[in-house]
Amino acid sequence: MNDSSVTGSSGSTFRLAPVRDLAIPLAAAAIPAGLFALLGLATRGLAQPGAQPPVWLVVTMAMLEILGIVAMAFVILMRLEFGRRHLALRTDGYPEAWRKAVLFTSVAFILLFDILTNVAAAFAGASPLLLLAVPAFLGYVACVRIAFAGL
Repeated sequence: MNDSSVTGSSGSTFRLAPVRDLAIPLAAAAIPAGLFALLGLATRGLAQPGAQPPVWLVVTMAMLEILGIVAMAFVILMRLEFGRRHLALRTDGYPEAWRKAVLFTSVAFILLFDILTNVAAAFAGASPLLLLAVPAFLGYVACVRIAFAGL
């Protein structure tokens, strides 16, 4: 998909950009989640009573959590800024309040998606949260589509 199909001219249909709207948010959530899963395999047996986790493990877990938060915060802020600019371009600088609200709601959905995937990967027994992450991501995609509908 080229950039013209995303920005388009007035009256063209809005399409999600595969990289910006889908792959980057998924990667920003999947990379820390995958690293948490690998750490879980490396630290098997530390769940025993009295087991003391090594300092490297505590530091690594903290760094992964920070990486996940910073990466997704960057993705969310960039997505919001991109959406805000495109709404302004497509509406001659005066987007309707409902479009802004729906765009902001998309940010809430992608944030929820990130939280659910990272918590599911970081804590044993939290994997059912991944079932809730799917509707959160779909809510994000739907909100982006709705915010630009008819533009």
